[in-house]
Amino acid sequence: MEEAQSVSWPALVVIAGDAELLYVADQRDWDAHNELRHTACSEDDYLLDADGRVYRLSLQEDGHVVPRPAGVTRALVDVLGLVKAHAAQSGSCCVAKLYAASIRQAIELVRSVYEQ
Repeated sequence: MEEAQSVSWPALVVIAGDAELLYVADQRDWDAHNELRHTACSEDDYLLDADGRVYRLSLQEDGHVVPRPAGVTRALVDVLGLVKAHAAQSGSCCVAKLYAASIRQAIELVRSVYEQ
């Protein structure tokens, strides 16, 4: 699973067509996410790391999902858009006022939404 080693944690799993984001704190958390093993990933689903790098999710024969570098990065403004959509779907108020100075901070905002 060497592809996952280059992921800069924390990260988000972005499911195509769904505003809900899955927060993944670190490699151990990634390995423990059972729902990833039981869900067939679409080719449009991806992992987004704290540096804005995109990883395609590849479902292996053993049922594990492995992130593979896509060679694409997302800008902070795009990540904030994802986070705001997630927060709105989760019922958070004042979504328009959400701000982060970095992608890492934007990802941490998702963690704070889970903790509410």
